[in-house]
Amino acid sequence: MVLVYETLVLAVATLIAPLFGKFAGCELHRRPFGLVGASGLFFLLTVAFSVVPIQETFLSSIWFSASVISYFIGWVTLLIGAFWQLADVLGVYPTKVHT
Repeated sequence: MVLVYETLVLAVATLIAPLFGKFAGCELHRRPFGLVGASGLFFLLTVAFSVVPIQETFLSSIWFSASVISYFIGWVTLLIGAFWQLADVLGVYPTKVHT
């Protein structure tokens, strides 16, 4: 079972991260921070799936599967967005030279 409090804190942190990135001035492109914010939405969806109790066995298994899938998608989008922004900040991408 997914830990609810820790996932909720992670969701709030990932939802606030694009705002802090904008305040810090390190937001070069919007897509990486958008992925980090989207991961926060997936983590909130995981918390929503975990909080609602369902008594039926069939629906409970579907509900648990949806919770695990949204948690996994949240981590994948968080990692992709974080490494993409890291590559942006470090300047891994070649810059265009105006001649």
